[in-house]
Amino acid sequence: MSRIVFLTAMLAGLVLQASTVFAGGWTHAPGKGYFKLNEQIIRSDSYFEPSGDRIDITDQSRYTTSLYGEYGLANRLTLVGYLPFYQRISEDRHGSEAKTGTGDWELGARIGLLTSRATVVSIQVMAGLPLGDSFSDQQEVGLFTGDGEFNQLFMLQVGHSLWPTPGYLKAEIGYNNRESDFSDEIRYAVEAGFMVGERFGVSGWVRGAKAIGTDGEWTVYDQQYVSFGPEVSFYVTSNAGITAGVTRYTGAHNVLDAPAWDIGLFLKL
Repeated sequence: MSRIVFLTAMLAGLVLQASTVFAGGWTHAPGKGYFKLNEQIIRSDSYFEPSGDRIDITDQSRYTTSLYGEYGLANRLTLVGYLPFYQRISEDRHGSEAKTGTGDWELGARIGLLTSRATVVSIQVMAGLPLGDSFSDQQEVGLFTGDGEFNQLFMLQVGHSLWPTPGYLKAEIGYNNRESDFSDEIRYAVEAGFMVGERFGVSGWVRGAKAIGTDGEWTVYDQQYVSFGPEVSFYVTSNAGITAGVTRYTGAHNVLDAPAWDIGLFLKL
């Protein structure tokens, strides 16, 4: 496999671990919050190249350990963070090298606009901090944990409680302002979730990103996809438990063609 194909596939892997965060429109009361420690595993032997066609690649693996958190700082104001603090990525062939380190972090805030009814509306602003090693660091083997750009993501979020049915619906749409050679993106998502009894929760979603300004001329930096998947939750106590889920990708450009498997521990304050 040529160096450019290898570098492109490694870059494509970043979108899978970064697209797992989707919160909806609810804010937390001061001192309340939600935290999740998550492990994501991706192993792939193919990816969607810039044209959208699938091609075979040398097997690659990416393990990401992350902390996602929401914390109510004040009425209608919730701090939000996604911290992939440990990653291990490798090209799985005999004698191949591996890379470990932190990924790019996302920090921001959610501001509640409508918060007192069954339907809530919020805006969320996130900043992507390029803390991971990137292709700009001139690594010889191209095992990078970040994309080297400082992006800004602006989202409009809506949530709707189905009470007295124990369930919810939520959706969001927003604009991801990217730098350097990356194309800007429209981000969107819809999700539905329900409780089954007192301890089991199930949810399903569709999420996506649409690259802007490509005009049919795709480069290795223009990422686009539609993803979908389920998640199940088991409450060990009334405010803590275990989650497991899987995400698949389709209609993609510059994205690994592989499921992203997640397992995590969550805590509600």
